Amino acid sequence: MRRSYLSLVLLTPIILGLTGTLAFGFKGHPLLGVELVEKTEIRRRLREHLHYLSVELGERCIFRPGNLKAAEDYVARIFNELGYEVRRQSFICQRVEVANVIAGNPDPRGYFLLGAHFDTVAGTPGADDNASGVAVLLEVARLARKGPTVRPWAFVGFTTEEPPVFFTPYMGSRVYAKTARKQGENLLGMLCLESVGYFVDAPHSQHIPFPLRCLGYSTTGNYLGLVGNRRSQALVQALEQTLKSACALPVASLTVPFGGGLIPETRLSDHANFWDEGYPAVMLTDTAFLRNPNYHTARDTLDTLNLEAMTELTWGLAHFVREAGK
Repeated sequence: MRRSYLSLVLLTPIILGLTGTLAFGFKGHPLLGVELVEKTEIRRRLREHLHYLSVELGERCIFRPGNLKAAEDYVARIFNELGYEVRRQSFICQRVEVANVIAGNPDPRGYFLLGAHFDTVAGTPGADDNASGVAVLLEVARLARKGPTVRPWAFVGFTTEEPPVFFTPYMGSRVYAKTARKQGENLLGMLCLESVGYFVDAPHSQHIPFPLRCLGYSTTGNYLGLVGNRRSQALVQALEQTLKSACALPVASLTVPFGGGLIPETRLSDHANFWDEGYPAVMLTDTAFLRNPNYHTARDTLDTLNLEAMTELTWGLAHFVREAGK
């Protein structure tokens, strides 16, 4: 996720016609039977993915092509082991061959997409940004194999999201989105997992601009943010409703007008490339540097992440994948 002044995004919600809803505080749902077993397994697998990406590999940037390729291969291997048809969308970036990894195929009748970038900036192991997103992506893909979904889904590990490639035609997600539009794919909605592992219950752990505090946003950094544009409003609402009902993770949502054009700070990850091609897309995020002091540093490590919150997110997203499109 590119560092920016996201606080500006939240300064003028009324003037610019932003809409949002809030839901704070873990509900403490009791875990019984199958759910307890499933969540224990989800947590174990999340840690396994996080350990490989952020500890065994570490830095996964364009300047470390071997590690970037190893991350790509890991995502492809896990998808294959889950029984998906896997293909790579290859292209050249800074004289290096890179590839998005795609599980499943677009359905001409319409499909949804869940994606996360597996690269990092230089100098960081990238546990939160964005091994956390990749771990949740892989686990939701696994859970989606357990039963039918209302609509078809594809799952994508995106390459080259981070600087120096950010905002260029060589972002993996831009290559995917432009190709989808050129081929006339009926993409019903895209969900972007961007830094989804840092959740803390300490007061004043979440940076919030003063005007937003007046609107009721919490300064306790224990919630997931959902960011969409106006075209994505229905998708934001459906996702938020499912997460609230299916898991204990608090949620705050924000919908911006004009595809985020008036507020460039909302265009912080892969979702923006889908906005630009006219597709509904939502970013799911822990708000990165507005909360996480380890953002884009060597301190962004596995031991700083909240696996309980990530497990809840995975559980809720798996419910959404099964139900989306009803």
